[in-house]
Amino acid sequence: MASEHHNILADCQAGEVGVKTARVGLVVGVAGIGAGVLLGYTGGHELQTHFWFAYLVAWFWLLTIGLGTMLFSVLAHLVGAHWSVTVRRLAEVTQSNLPLFCLLGLPLLYPLLSDDVTVWRWAHAGDAHHEAPAAGAADAHAAPDAHAPDAAAQQLGAKLAQEEHHHVASHKVPYLNVNFLLVRFAIYGLAWWLLSRYYFRRSVAQDTADDFEPTRRMRKWSAPTVIVFALTISFAAFDLLMSLDEAWFSTMFGVIIFAGAFMSAFAWLIVASKYLQSKGRMTQVLNTEHYHDLGKMMFAFICFWAYTSFSQFMLIWYANLPEETRWFQNRLSPAWQEWSWALMFGHFMIPFVGLISRHVKRHKHALTFWAVYMLGMHWVDIYWIAMPNLEPSRTAEDNPFHVLDVALLVGMAGILVWATARRAAGQSLVPLRDPLLDKCLAHKNV
Repeated sequence: MASEHHNILADCQAGEVGVKTARVGLVVGVAGIGAGVLLGYTGGHELQTHFWFAYLVAWFWLLTIGLGTMLFSVLAHLVGAHWSVTVRRLAEVTQSNLPLFCLLGLPLLYPLLSDDVTVWRWAHAGDAHHEAPAAGAADAHAAPDAHAPDAAAQQLGAKLAQEEHHHVASHKVPYLNVNFLLVRFAIYGLAWWLLSRYYFRRSVAQDTADDFEPTRRMRKWSAPTVIVFALTISFAAFDLLMSLDEAWFSTMFGVIIFAGAFMSAFAWLIVASKYLQSKGRMTQVLNTEHYHDLGKMMFAFICFWAYTSFSQFMLIWYANLPEETRWFQNRLSPAWQEWSWALMFGHFMIPFVGLISRHVKRHKHALTFWAVYMLGMHWVDIYWIAMPNLEPSRTAEDNPFHVLDVALLVGMAGILVWATARRAAGQSLVPLRDPLLDKCLAHKNV
């Protein structure tokens, strides 16, 4: 089959483009992370704690892109999506770096195991369930006027909220303990390593195979893999982000993280495809039809993210339970309300209007702009989830945002580019003997 499309596939090798891009990505990655470390550890203890929160946010952003691309390549086999064949290898070379992405999470063991820095409060003896912020912490933290008529009511409310927080958190001790968490982390990392390795190697093997056995095997295991993916990304989100506030819980949280991960995967594939074509690669195997489909999928999961996020907010608002509402209360405080509004408009309303037109999704430059924009908004979403836990009792108008947040994001983006380009440099950018390649090349949207 590869020989039949020799002219079309002639520019589907990254070659020197991949090598040069990897070199630039590595420099940017090392410089960004290095700058983040320098900024974090030349300040006081508060800035060091901020560094680890920022590292968690940037690393989780990177991890979700890798996981999203893995789900994309698996679902392509599960549903037989012929349109995706020529972009699937880009997803495969990205998800093949999941073992590396997991290794980049190992530094987070320091704030987990050390008493010098506190990120996950429950992990530290003595403050896991005794010094956690309570509902209405913003009001409780500020000492009420002793002569105010409602001073006693404020103090009583704060005390009851604190007791409720401890009561809820105490029931999670069998799950939220460091030893069990390390076991779960090992399970997640092993599952992602095995799955990413399996699908990448089978796909590459299909390039030189005489039959379609590698593809048949990938299809065979695609359904169980989706189940493993759903469980691991959900519980990883619970452990890494939701447990930053150990008493809070949400049944929608895992689905919201999945929606953001899958959306960012399509955004990354659009950016990578446009970059390669600008360098003279994949010019004949990726056309307007493929960009249109990538744009539709990104748009769909922008809407799905908004739906699940609103569902979470609406259910918690309607129930009006203190152990649930204070999570949103912190994010509607003066320090975070502007970020909350920016997330609602920036992650949904603005891109909804910008991408709803068919013409935008078929315009490569416009679609690439929105893809880069959504990758940034995905980081904002994770930042909004994690960073209010840095200072839950913050009442001032200021926000903890610091230049080291940007430095670490740039660093992780550089690592993403380096790892993907390095892997792509030694592989064909298209699955050469995929049984659906002919249909993909002839694909037309209705």
